[in-house]
Amino acid sequence: MPTRVLVCDPIHHEGIDALKRAGFEISERTNLTLAELVTEVAQFDALIVRGRTKVTAAVIDAGLKLRAIARSGVGLDNIDLEAARKRSIRVISTPAAPTTSVAELTIGLILAVLRKIAFADRAMKDGRWEKPELMGTELKGKTVGVVGAVGRIGLEVARISLQGFGARVIGYDVLDVTQKARELGFRAASDLIELLRESDIVSIHVPYLPATHHLIDEKAITMMKKGAVIANPSRGDIIDGRALLQGLKAGKLGGAGLDVFHKEPPIDEWEKELVGLPNVVCTSHIGAQTLECQRLESIMVAEELIRIFQK
Repeated sequence: MPTRVLVCDPIHHEGIDALKRAGFEISERTNLTLAELVTEVAQFDALIVRGRTKVTAAVIDAGLKLRAIARSGVGLDNIDLEAARKRSIRVISTPAAPTTSVAELTIGLILAVLRKIAFADRAMKDGRWEKPELMGTELKGKTVGVVGAVGRIGLEVARISLQGFGARVIGYDVLDVTQKARELGFRAASDLIELLRESDIVSIHVPYLPATHHLIDEKAITMMKKGAVIANPSRGDIIDGRALLQGLKAGKLGGAGLDVFHKEPPIDEWEKELVGLPNVVCTSHIGAQTLECQRLESIMVAEELIRIFQK
């Protein structure tokens, strides 16, 4: 019997084609509800998901034949890892694939905040010439604090900031960052507090875990420079959104570039107010939303599933 794979979210066709060439039977059902997935999963040996599909304990329990769950992307917070571990189901992801796309978006968000690009664009489309309101600042010479500087994306943001824009970079991570800092030419912060106090721009590149929930909270924001900018392409709740809102409204922070949110799309009134602020630039969780990244993720997922099932 061929290995049966259920593709729950759209992925690039090259990954699908590779699996078919390897003899896998592919079922693309990219609009399944959770209830439908619980009903359907028993027929399959593997699942492929992106961020939309939630692979809950109920899904895993119903997947009697499941041997692998593949996340085309980085974060695994939509998969019940403990339930998968108990069933000895392999959980794989593609952490290397979105390095360039997320890092480039991060720099884009920072530049958009510093130069008020989104505000200027809206004004022009409304027929307003707001040049006196659009005095910005340059990235060159600023201190960029990279939180999560050992990871691929954090390192790439550090490299682009240093080599592309002539910024200074401070890096912090729970892992030892000194070797990476020495190789790339940035300074390793001794702790998060040092980074927050010295950075003009703070860029967040850590996974969402219990330990990183509200890593940037009200206390952390009070430690930041007045007028500092924060960029978050990681996960929304790594920052205490209500504290961020208050920091922006009070003038403590100069702006924010956000690709991720507490709820996606935002529905709470406080978060709607946050995304509506003129000095906040928002994108709809598009860090990995490039053709190049989507293609690479799908190929990596296919290659790993082929290794698992054909070894």
